[in-house]
Amino acid sequence: MSEPGRAAGGSVVRTVAWNTAAQAAGKAAVLAIGAVSIAVTTRYLGAEQYGQLALALAFVQMLGLLADLGLLTVVVREISRNPSSTERLVGNTLTLRLALSAAVIAGSGLISLALPYTERVRVAILIAGVPLVLGLASTALVAVLQARLRMDRAVVGDVVGRIATFGALVAVVSLDLGFYAVVATGIVGALVTLAITWAMVRPLARIRPAIRREVWRSLLVAALPVGAALAVTEVYFRADTLIVSLFRSYDEVGFYALAYRVIELLGVLPAIVMTSVFPLISRHLAEGRELASRIVDATADLFVALGTPLAAGGLVVAPQLVRLIAGDDFDGAATPLRILLVAGALSFVSGLLGLTLIAGGRQGSALRLALAALAFNVPLNFALVPSLGIDAAAAVGVASEVLLVAGGLFLVRRELGIAPRFRLLWRALAAAAVMAGVLALVDDWSLALLLPLGVALYTVGLWALGGIDRSMLEALRR
Repeated sequence: MSEPGRAAGGSVVRTVAWNTAAQAAGKAAVLAIGAVSIAVTTRYLGAEQYGQLALALAFVQMLGLLADLGLLTVVVREISRNPSSTERLVGNTLTLRLALSAAVIAGSGLISLALPYTERVRVAILIAGVPLVLGLASTALVAVLQARLRMDRAVVGDVVGRIATFGALVAVVSLDLGFYAVVATGIVGALVTLAITWAMVRPLARIRPAIRREVWRSLLVAALPVGAALAVTEVYFRADTLIVSLFRSYDEVGFYALAYRVIELLGVLPAIVMTSVFPLISRHLAEGRELASRIVDATADLFVALGTPLAAGGLVVAPQLVRLIAGDDFDGAATPLRILLVAGALSFVSGLLGLTLIAGGRQGSALRLALAALAFNVPLNFALVPSLGIDAAAAVGVASEVLLVAGGLFLVRRELGIAPRFRLLWRALAAAAVMAGVLALVDDWSLALLLPLGVALYTVGLWALGGIDRSMLEALRR
């Protein structure tokens, strides 16, 4: 490689590393704020009202994908390839998403009337729609930062917005303002995030809302397959909570929602990594497959190294983790959390494979795979949840993720000619098994001792098995 090539490559590596590090620091703050927020909310609302809140949020988030239609993913891909189109595409995307979100929120309220929900849940759905609209505007602007590999700037808005939401939550609880005020705290954070994100984007691009029919048409044509895949995936992730709400008590909805919320928080790091590598995978798949293949391979190894100990350790520490976060009233969340941690670890890899297909322009294949998972997941939940409850819903989630990983590997290999080799898998499994076995022997210790012990045991075990060596670190660096 020539010296300019090495310099450019080194610059990209440093940029991605800085983006990932900045997002990791920001998301660590978000993770901490999120965990404390859950503790405050669950203790204030109790299991039944927390279940109603979680149901409203899941309902809005699922339908909210209809207001995106995959636009963000497509815009990031296109402006990564052609930066000169940034202002035109992002300006039109901003207006289009706002129009779609208003329609979706109105539709959400109407749909909720047809479901057997309480008035409290229906009102909460409408309130939760406001931060959804504001969030869609923010993420339209974040497309600029993601494509320019400046996600460090987006972190600022995200963290400050979460702090604002938490401050509003503390005020609501301190003043005992009730359920609806808790739901409305999200509006405060969303407004703060939007204002800061807009300020961060302005030095890079002058984004103004725009309405150009030909641009809207081209965006929708490109985005609809992506949006359909993402929407199906979102329905797949949220459908179990909605199905539980139809057949089981709001308390069980609260237990299941708490377990799911823990999984979402733990999924922060994979999301950071994918945000950084998605533009690179898109760019290199367009230019040639060798470097894209190496990026996917290294990312898959990283996700295996992270997800395996989470699943294994969770089998032991889940009950203590639930009590720490939400108190004794939520003990019913421990078993579904154990099961969902396995699904979460698998979802790290399935998410990577799905986004790789989209980066390679194989939206149709991603959509068909998502539809297959949904067709597998929903009937099983309807069959098992009424009699077996939330543990069955969690088990169906694991089976669905196995289907997504297997299908994703097949499609990525067949259609893009690349596939991760999972060189760390057996080592990670062995190290995690030893870790879980030792933790099970001392499971009466406090969580403050079990967590660092588990990290130390797993790290040493992985190193002893050759999972952490110079070649692995070099592969991840590349």
